[in-house]
Amino acid sequence: MLSIFRNNPKIVIAIFAIVTIAFVVTLVDKGGMSGFTGGGSGSSTGAIATIGDTSISADDLEQQVRNRFAQAQQQQPTLDMPTFLSGGTFEQLVDQSIGATAMEQYARQIGLAASDKQINGQIAGIPAFHGPDGKFSQQLYEGALQQQHLTDKSVRADIGGTILRQMIYLPVTGAQTLPDGLVKPYANLFMETRSGEIGFVPISATQGSVTPSAADLQGFYKSHIAVYTTPELRTLRYALLGREQVAAKAIPTDAEIKQVYDANPDKYAARETRDLSQVVLPDEAKAKAFKASVAGGKSFAEAAQAAGFSAADTGVGVKTQNQFAQQAGAAVAAAAFAAPQGGVTDPVKSDFGWVVVKVNAVSKIAATPYDTAKAQIAGDLVKTKQDKALSDLVAKVQDALDNGQGFADIVKANGLAIVESPAVSAAGQIPGQPAFKPAPDLLPLLQPGFKANPDDPASVQPITPDERYALLAVGHVTPSAPIPFAQVQDRVKADFVASRANDQAKAIATALQAKVKAGTSMAEAFAHAPVKLDAPKPTEGRRIDLARMQGNIPPPVAALFSTTLGSAQLVAAPGGQGWYVVHVGKVTPADDKALAPAIQEARNHFLPAANDEYLQQLSTAAKIAVGAKRDEGAIQGVRAKLLGATPAQ
Repeated sequence: MLSIFRNNPKIVIAIFAIVTIAFVVTLVDKGGMSGFTGGGSGSSTGAIATIGDTSISADDLEQQVRNRFAQAQQQQPTLDMPTFLSGGTFEQLVDQSIGATAMEQYARQIGLAASDKQINGQIAGIPAFHGPDGKFSQQLYEGALQQQHLTDKSVRADIGGTILRQMIYLPVTGAQTLPDGLVKPYANLFMETRSGEIGFVPISATQGSVTPSAADLQGFYKSHIAVYTTPELRTLRYALLGREQVAAKAIPTDAEIKQVYDANPDKYAARETRDLSQVVLPDEAKAKAFKASVAGGKSFAEAAQAAGFSAADTGVGVKTQNQFAQQAGAAVAAAAFAAPQGGVTDPVKSDFGWVVVKVNAVSKIAATPYDTAKAQIAGDLVKTKQDKALSDLVAKVQDALDNGQGFADIVKANGLAIVESPAVSAAGQIPGQPAFKPAPDLLPLLQPGFKANPDDPASVQPITPDERYALLAVGHVTPSAPIPFAQVQDRVKADFVASRANDQAKAIATALQAKVKAGTSMAEAFAHAPVKLDAPKPTEGRRIDLARMQGNIPPPVAALFSTTLGSAQLVAAPGGQGWYVVHVGKVTPADDKALAPAIQEARNHFLPAANDEYLQQLSTAAKIAVGAKRDEGAIQGVRAKLLGATPAQ
C-alpha cells in the first residue's frame, strides 16, 4: 500500500487491492476532498468473486475502479470512464483485485500474520498524516478517515493485507536477475546501426493541378460538415475556493510556533544524521553472504546490483537515528548508527527480513536557534492551517450541495464571489476570436463544465490540487450548428484543394514505394517520378539514439527502425504536408565491446517486467491454493454501471 508513495516498482498486485487507505492518502496529498466515499468490506451488494473464506463485493470493486479512475484523471483531466476502461483495463483491475486477495488469503493459510507494531509503523510513515512538527498526527489521521467515511479498523485491515502480501512476494522478486542469453538479442536491437534513404513527396508538387467546380465544393462541404460546424458554446459560472478565501483563519500564534520548535529536537536541536543505503534479504544466510561479498572487495552498490537491487531499491537517504528507527526498527537503526562512516553493518533481523546497512556519510548538525527557525515554522504552520481551513471549506460546500442547496445560496452563505466566463467551446475557444485565451482558473473547469447536463446541480471541482477549487455551475448553452456555406466558401475551397493534392501525393508516393520494393533504387525511382521531386537523403541511426530523443522522434526516422531490410515504408508527414518513402538498405550489428553496456541496460529495462510476470504467476498459484471463483454476471454488472451516466455518490 505504502509503495504508492515510495515509488517501489515491485509492488504491482497489492496496490490495486488496498484501495481504501491508498485513496484516503491520494485525496489528502492531491486535494481531491469532495464528492467521494470510501470503499470497504462488508458491503450489502453481492460478491463478484469468492476467494478462500472471503469475498470481494460488487461495491468494493466499483469503488476500486472509480478510485483508480480519479487518480488517472489527476494526470489526464479530459479522461472519461469509457476511455479509461477500454483496452482491457477493467479486466486487468478485476484480475489484480482477485489475485491480491488470494495472496493475502494464502499468506494467512500458511501461518503468516501482520503485527500491530508493523501496521502502526506503516500508518505513522505516511507523510500525509504528519503534522507541522514532522511527526505522525492522530488528528490528521482521524480527520482523513472521517472525511472519507472510513474506520480505523478497515484501514488497519487493508494495511495488514499489504504486509502479508509483501511477506509472500518480496522473497520471490528480491533477488531476481536475467541471464545474458535472454537480454542480448534485445540489446543488439538497441545497438545495431541502420542505414537507408528518406524521400519526400510534398502536396505542393501536385496542388497546381486541382481546380474544383461548384458541385465539388458543395459535395465536399456536405461530406465534411462536422468540420464546418460551430461547436456547442457554454458560459460557466464558478466561485473560487482557495487559500485567499481562508487566509484570515490561518495565522499562527507565537505560542503555537514555540510549541512546534520545542517538539522537534530531531529538526532543530544539535543532532547527528547519516546518509544510509540498505538491502533487505529474506533469510540470514543470504544476508551473511551479501556482507561477505562486500568484505571480500565488492562495493556495496556492486553487491546490491548482483543481488537484484537497483539504486532506487537500496537508497534510504539522510536520517537521524530516531527517523531511521521508525522506518526500519530500533535494532537496525542502532546498528547503523554504531557503524563508522563507510562501514557496513552485520545482518540485523527486522519485521521484513534481514537488513544490511551501509553508512555513506556522517554529519554533525548544530542546533538551530529559535529566532532563526521561527519564520520557517510560522510558514509551515500557515500552510497547515490553510490546508485544514480549505479542506473544511470544501467539505462544508460539498455538504451543502449534498443537502440540496443551490449555487446562489451556497455562494451567499460562504461569502464567495461569482465569476462568469464568456461563451466558450469545450476546448476553451471562442469562434472568430483566435487570440482568445481562457483564464487559468477556467481551463481545468472546461471538462467537467461540458460533461455536465445544463440542468445538473452545481459541483465542487479541483483547479489546482491542495490549492484551489471551484463551485461550478453551467450557465447559458448555445447548441452547435453548421456554418452557412457562403461564410466558409474560401475555406472549403482551400481544404478541397489540399485534400485532393494529398490524395495525388500519396498515389505518387505509393507508386515509388512499389518500385523500390521491386528493386529500383530510391535515386532512380524519384528521378523518374511524374512530378519534380528532390533526391532522397541518406540517413543512419541506432535505436538507442531514438530512446535519447525522449519521444520527439520524426515519423520517417521512426520508420527506419520498423521497416525490414531491403523494403520501403510509406509515412504521412505531420500536418498533411505530404508523404515520406523510407528505405532500409543496410543493418550492421553492434560489436561485442559496444554491446556490453547495452546488455546491462537491457537487463535493467526488462527486470520490472520479469518481476511482474513472477508476481502474476504467484497470484495465479495463490488463487489455485486457496480456491477462487468468479461471478462473471456480477462482474459485468459492475462494468455496465461504471459505463452508465450516473457518477458515484
